[in-house]
Amino acid sequence: MLSVVTLLPAFAPKCTPGPVSRPAVRSSCTMSEETTSRRDLFAKAGAALLGASFVEGASAKAGQFGKINIFGFDASSPYVPGGPKSGPEATFGYSKTEGEFLATGYEKDVSREKAAFVESSKRISSLQPKIDSKTWWFVRDELRIQAYNMRSSMVAMNNVLPAEAKAKADKAYKKYWTEVESFDFACKSKEPALAQKEYDDVLAALKAYSALAL
Repeated sequence: MLSVVTLLPAFAPKCTPGPVSRPAVRSSCTMSEETTSRRDLFAKAGAALLGASFVEGASAKAGQFGKINIFGFDASSPYVPGGPKSGPEATFGYSKTEGEFLATGYEKDVSREKAAFVESSKRISSLQPKIDSKTWWFVRDELRIQAYNMRSSMVAMNNVLPAEAKAKADKAYKKYWTEVESFDFACKSKEPALAQKEYDDVLAALKAYSALAL
């Protein structure tokens, strides 16, 4: 009779040592899972921030908006203390904190505006040959090219004048631009006699204003 001990080796698997396999390559599934988890994290953070802003906004008083703190910076509306400011005590859109303004009185320096006004005046005063040749499109284009800079320069120049002189300059300013509009209409109508008359009025108004502002 055979013993159990002698039968076992016939049925036992052969366990011969084989070559060691290389380390398993990390599959793309792990990277995909990391990307997905990162997106979920940002989505949850955004939802939490949005929810917090709604809660704070709901508790604000009428006419106010809540603040949202992002990376330690409070963003708020002009109706909440700490929001954007304007006026003489503001700098870069916010309330000045401490120290002196570095550009105090810059509004009084209109040298650049005066130079721009003089240049525009020269261009307006040189339109006679175009009127004589009835080149109406050129005259009207030149009026529009000079209008923006000339208006802003005249306003800046008026603002630095004493009160009485400013009132006269403002009146002369309005008179000049009224004459310019009439001149432009005459050029649009292509009526040489009317255009010449209106151009003379423009030059007279420009001379009157220059005497007050320069």
